[in-house]
Amino acid sequence: MKVPNIIPALAILLILSSCQQSNEYNITVTVTDGPDSLMVHNNWYTSSDTLLLLDGTCTFTGVIDTFPKLVSLGFPYPSQERTRIILEPGDIDITYSKDGGYKLGGTKNNIILQELFDELKPLEKEVKAAWKLWSNTYKEEPRSKGKCEAAWIIQEKVKKRKTELTRKLIKENPNYAGLVITLPLVRTENAENLDFYVKHFKEFALDKRYQSIVKQYEIADKTTNGKPVPGFSYPNPDGALVSLSDFKGKWVLLDFWYVDCPWCRKLTPHLINIYDEWKDSKNFEIISVSVDKPKNYERWLEAIEHDGAIWTQVNDSTKTYPLEYGITGYPTLILIDPEGNGVRKIVGYQEEGGMRRILEEYIK
Repeated sequence: MKVPNIIPALAILLILSSCQQSNEYNITVTVTDGPDSLMVHNNWYTSSDTLLLLDGTCTFTGVIDTFPKLVSLGFPYPSQERTRIILEPGDIDITYSKDGGYKLGGTKNNIILQELFDELKPLEKEVKAAWKLWSNTYKEEPRSKGKCEAAWIIQEKVKKRKTELTRKLIKENPNYAGLVITLPLVRTENAENLDFYVKHFKEFALDKRYQSIVKQYEIADKTTNGKPVPGFSYPNPDGALVSLSDFKGKWVLLDFWYVDCPWCRKLTPHLINIYDEWKDSKNFEIISVSVDKPKNYERWLEAIEHDGAIWTQVNDSTKTYPLEYGITGYPTLILIDPEGNGVRKIVGYQEEGGMRRILEEYIK
């Protein structure tokens, strides 16, 4: 009698079983003095899971198709204390304590990520302290411009040190943990650094975090890498069309803002001082590009008059140009040289001295 050939079938089942097991993950969370009794695992790819902590412990389990992936884990509202972890096969161990915060371990990438977090943590604390010092100084009444500038310089220097250390760690870690610590820099990096990250982490080309870096590089390459920037024609408050090409031969600072952006409005007095001093002596122009919708048109006009912004004002209610320039927050400014080439992106509020220091790197 012929014996059925069951060996190949068994082999296939074992292989399939092995593949399935190799893609399984277990996230064990151990909490001491946590703010509440729930934990949320948000994997951003399928759905979030919420578990009740029993005796300070819970375990999230699942199977992933591709890995590694960046996900988050933490306490839900109101505390919302969260951490980033790397989802990959194996046993991922997370501990939390009120004093020590989160600690990652268990799998290779999470061990590396925790080591990187540990190296950055001292400077993270310094950045927070410096920002708090400036924030408190800014809130003082009457506000002292000199004290605000001094506090701003302190946080500038600390942020620079943290950025330099982060870049060093990125170069030393062409792994997924290195990619994770790259992400906070992407919004403000120049095209040269973004190009390095694109090449450094090309192993993760299918990951959407990597793809976001590629997109930011492509935008930076055409807007702030010394190449002619895309042009525009938008209406000014009188309804006349204003084109970027009208200002060729001048240094142009594009200022993206909207009426209800508080830090955009707080930046205006600093821009006024710089503009008054530089408009003739340094062949300098500012073009403020408002993204206010038609319903806020009158408020836009009122804000311009109230704030005393006497330079060129245009409105792009469709946000077409900001999207083309990769503007993800306001205020954001783009410096364009007299030949029409973009050379620098400036993200967020700056004290006047900080803004001058950035611009004077290019405008002599």
